[in-house]
Amino acid sequence: MRKQFELLLQALLAAALAASMMGCAATRPPVRIQSAIHTINRYMPEYVTEANKAIEATDHPDKERLTGIGDRLAAAIQALDAWANGQGKDGNEEQ
Repeated sequence: MRKQFELLLQALLAAALAASMMGCAATRPPVRIQSAIHTINRYMPEYVTEANKAIEATDHPDKERLTGIGDRLAAAIQALDAWANGQGKDGNEEQ
């Protein structure tokens, strides 16, 4: 009897977790957050390009790692902007 109760409790927990994850995937951030993410995305590539140029001009020992970090940050902001605007991975609007 105890095993059945534990199994039922685990199943309910899994169902609740799945439902909450579906809700998170279907919601979008508030408009002010969408606007902030869009503004950051608009300027981030330029900042990263300039920072990478400055790093390359110096003989910094970690220049490859630092330029990679900048590029990954720009890509992450672009992905956040696409999500905030309701676009899927392929750039199309989610239904």
